[in-house]
Amino acid sequence: MWPWCLTSDSVPGPLRIRCFPGRSEVGARTGVVVAQLGGPANLAEVKPFIRSIFSDPHLVPLPGGARTRAAVSTLVANVRAPRVRSYYELIGGGSPLVATTQLQASALDMELAARGHDTVVVVAHRHSRPDTGAAVDAMVTAGVGHIVMLPLFPQHSDSTTGSSEAELRQTLSERGIDLPLTVIHSWCQHPSYLAAQTQLVEEMLAEVPDENLSTALLVFSAHGLPQRVVDQGDLYPEEVEATVAGVMSRLQRSVDHVIAYQSRTGPIRWIGPDVREVIATAAADRLKWLGVVPISFVSDHVETLYEIDIEMKDLSADVGIGDFHRSRVLGVDPIVGPMLADIVQDQL
Repeated sequence: MWPWCLTSDSVPGPLRIRCFPGRSEVGARTGVVVAQLGGPANLAEVKPFIRSIFSDPHLVPLPGGARTRAAVSTLVANVRAPRVRSYYELIGGGSPLVATTQLQASALDMELAARGHDTVVVVAHRHSRPDTGAAVDAMVTAGVGHIVMLPLFPQHSDSTTGSSEAELRQTLSERGIDLPLTVIHSWCQHPSYLAAQTQLVEEMLAEVPDENLSTALLVFSAHGLPQRVVDQGDLYPEEVEATVAGVMSRLQRSVDHVIAYQSRTGPIRWIGPDVREVIATAAADRLKWLGVVPISFVSDHVETLYEIDIEMKDLSADVGIGDFHRSRVLGVDPIVGPMLADIVQDQL
């Protein structure tokens, strides 16, 4: 049986969705896989997490085969782990992302149940536990007849959503599970997401008087991506731009903004501008108020709690911008359950 599916080519709308054939007569219940990258819950997990990240060909495209990748990822983990551990020490000894993702999945589960949907919501971390295998096991036990993958990456990239999808499809194949699979590839322009993100930005902007907006700047900071990945056709920068345009069009007051990228690693070319360059330019332009919006992140982790809250704040102070702010991420805000349910429910 071929399930009906939406695609970006067939109908207009903010979601880009792919469906894969399979048998759907197992049961009416739908398994919803909430896919996320994961993170080290404690300092002991930092090195294995780095090694897993650099072993992922979607996330870190390295030349060579599996043996070369294993050697490089081990070397990088050994070199980088001490420094990265120091970052996690400054934010409480680990990443809150794994716990937050579970709470987000629970909020989605409760909201879908309240709306009358027969679903089981499971979490699949690409580089942490519970992993994709555990998620598939839970869905099999629950007797689902259809699977929907919801990546917690609003803007699609092969490095994130693509990696999670490949892992899920491989796990299903290896276990001989033949079920219809719907992948929500992008929700960067979904009205509920844009409304929620706008609410967080408005909350941060509320403290800025109208007369001070002329010396204020919103910096929409997204996770960086190697330039060669974009050159190969990855649409991530375009999706970030679409999200930012959607948020800016909803703001009640006009304020200057710029898109920047963070989290660069390694001696390769990354998409830009780098957020550090943007901060330096803002200081040169004599701006007084800087508000960073972590636009590609739905949970707090090292990129927000260390890179933005510590590194960027310190840099801003060093260049003369003392009024530095960061908008909240969606995290466990009450808006998250209904927002995610709005994104998922059309595919049930």
